Amino acid sequence: MARSKVSVTVDEGLLKAVDKYVRGCEGMDRSKVFDYALRLWLAEQQGIAMEEQYAPGGDPPPEEYEAWRRIRNAAAVRLFWPDKTPE
Repeated sequence: MARSKVSVTVDEGLLKAVDKYVRGCEGMDRSKVFDYALRLWLAEQQGIAMEEQYAPGGDPPPEEYEAWRRIRNAAAVRLFWPDKTPE
């Protein structure tokens, strides 16, 4: 996996907690802790986006439903009738 080097400013107390954790865990380093934290942040952002997508009043426009209907039907044809050409 490609990695990028960045410079960040963090709360001193948080950094001390990270360093204490790293000292107590063989094979762990600051980068791994920050990777983990960023993965948790990304998962939270994805959860928020899904909640917004499915919230009342957050329905997609009718053309999006129609596009998904066509995709679903084409997939069903490929699965159940592989010799038939989808419409």
